This record gives sequence, C-alpha cells and structure tokens, in this order.
Amino acid sequence: MGLLDQLLDPGFRQAASVLVEVGQSKSELGDLAMLISEIEVQVGRVEAASATITIDDRRDTDGTWMASDSGLFARWEPIVISADFQTHIEEVFRGYITELKPTFPQNGGEAKLVVTCQDSSVALSREHMRRVWGDEDTPISDRDILIELLSPLPLSASSGPDGQSSRALSQDGTPIVFLKERAKANGFELIFNGENVYFGPMQLEGEPQSTIMVYAGSATNCLNFSVTDDAQKADSVVYELAPREEGDEPVVNEVGPDLPLLAAEPAAAEGSGLGTPSVARIKGEGDETEEEVAARAVGVANENSFRVKASGELDGALYGHVLRVGKLVKVDGVGTRNGGIYYVDSVAHKFTQDGYRQNFQLIRNGVGETDALGTPPLSNVISAISSLF
Repeated sequence: MGLLDQLLDPGFRQAASVLVEVGQSKSELGDLAMLISEIEVQVGRVEAASATITIDDRRDTDGTWMASDSGLFARWEPIVISADFQTHIEEVFRGYITELKPTFPQNGGEAKLVVTCQDSSVALSREHMRRVWGDEDTPISDRDILIELLSPLPLSASSGPDGQSSRALSQDGTPIVFLKERAKANGFELIFNGENVYFGPMQLEGEPQSTIMVYAGSATNCLNFSVTDDAQKADSVVYELAPREEGDEPVVNEVGPDLPLLAAEPAAAEGSGLGTPSVARIKGEGDETEEEVAARAVGVANENSFRVKASGELDGALYGHVLRVGKLVKVDGVGTRNGGIYYVDSVAHKFTQDGYRQNFQLIRNGVGETDALGTPPLSNVISAISSLF
C-alpha cells in the first residue's frame, strides 16, 4: 500500500487508547475500562507528576459498586498508565494511588469514582528523617545520598554527575524534600521517569524526540502553537559570600549560564547594547560553601536564560508518541525565528472519549533555527571581584 493509500485508509491512523495497570501484579481493568470517562496526567520538570482517573461507577444487582468495590483500587497500590498506539505502547505515568473519592449523588446514574495518583516520588514523602550525611573529613556525594535513599524502592538512579561533596549535610525532613534541596544546591533537575530517577543538569544532548509539526499538511500533528518571548529576566547572576574570618574580603563573583544554546542566537544577545546590565543577585545561605553557592547561582542563570516559552496541543494519535519532559524536541512549521530545538518543560496528557491530547510547555534559551547545539551563551564565570560593590 502506498503512502497516499495509507493516508486515505480509515484504519491507518487509529485513535490512541489508554492502558491502566494496577497493583503489584499489574492487573488490567478489564470491563471497568469501559467505564472510564477521563484520565488526566500532569508531568513537569519541577513538580511531581500526578494523575486523575474519573470512572462512571455502576451499581450491580447484588448492591456492590463495580469500581469502588472491585478490589482493584486502594491507597498506595502501584499504578501504571500507558498510551496504546496500536503498533506500540508507551508509558505515560508510573506511581501510586494516593486518594480515592467515590461520589453517590441522588441520581445513581451519575455516581463516580475519582482515583488520584502521584508519581513514585511520593514514596519518599512518608518518613520525616533526621540524619547527618558524612562528616567534615569524609563528606558523601549527593549522588551517593540519592542512591541510598532510593534503595528501599523499585527505583534506580540514572547515570549523571556526583554533585556536591564539600561538607557534612544535615537532613531534617522527608527524603524527597531533602533531595529537592540538594538538586537546587547543584543547579540540577530531579525527574522521576518510570523506574528511573534523573539527578543532574538539563539534558541537552542526544537526539530530539519526534518532531512537532505545525502547518505541515497531512503530516500536521500539532493543533495549535504559541510563543512568549520574555525580556524580563537577568542575563547573569552575582553571588556574594560574607567574610569567613575577620580581615577577610567578602567574595563577590558574577556567573552566567553554562548550557549549550538550543538556537542560533542567545536570548541575552537582544538588549546587550542597551547600556544597563541585566544582573540578578543572590547570597550564601547558612553554612553553604562557595562551591555550593556558585553552583546555585549558575543554576539560576541557566533557568533565566530559558526565557523563550512555547505552548501548544498535540493530537496524540497523529503524533504517535508520548512527549517526554526533560528531553529535546524539534518544532517545524513556525518560521526561522521560532522553529527549531526546544526543551520540554511540562506536558498535560488527557484521554477522553474524543481521543488523546497532549498540551505542552516548551522552553528555549535563544531564537532562530540551528542544525547543531551551540556553545554556552555566556562564559560560566564572567568576572571575579575581590570587594563589595
């Protein structure tokens, strides 16, 4: 069958369906799947992924309710939600059931069971821990801390850098709160993806995901696309540390983003000749070392450099894949300034009787299409200043 015949064939582009598996045995829902009216999954780089499953519950002849009394749904049951594209299946969400909300209105035909879920990071929010990691003589790396905290769970740390290991660290909170603090201290991302946990800088290497196609005729998979190009973010960050001992000079350094460009021109290029610098300032917190403050400052500079934001909606069946957060994707059909490589910031997946939609947020640190990733938009360390301004 030729391409034209395939495009005209009504069975060629079949609607993507959803697969829900619950419990340690990954039981499918069977006939209950027909009662699902909507599934929404929110995935982002910063916040934990969450899912909501809405089921139109029905009362059986023996007085039990098909969904609520099925025995499938209970707090802390593992759950996996996947998109079935007929030719292949891709996971959308993995985590645990955290809330059950059955409702029984006067009209029994409107009864529902709403199942709320959170990604696997919620398993690291159960125990408030007080612990000191390492000591001044033998500090432990952030990556080793991550591996130990993940060890009781069916999760593994993806390959990545070790992070900081410059001092003893006091934990007084849940593991997930502590790990987020350590990610911030390093300028890292903490992303739970399936059974893997990524702890490291933004992932700007590797092949982009399948292209988002806008105004591409029969190849179009994006229903709408818009861009916000923000000027109100600092180009560099100055960090300050008070003198450690009497007579010492305070440390004042200025740093810029150190990540590769995803575009032809850096965002900081526009406005660089205005005459007034675009600078933010942070200070050291508590007993942070200079290494930690510098890493945090670079992390702020990196986030600020991604000032070009795009949003849109994908037809899941036409796109044929699950758009992954924390990965690259190419956008085609929106011109030379706004087209090219972006970083996926968040995706809202929605399965309904009308099909599968993915509403996305993308970010980029410049404008203009480029064939290859560029060099960092600014030198990592712009200047070192020995005294206060």
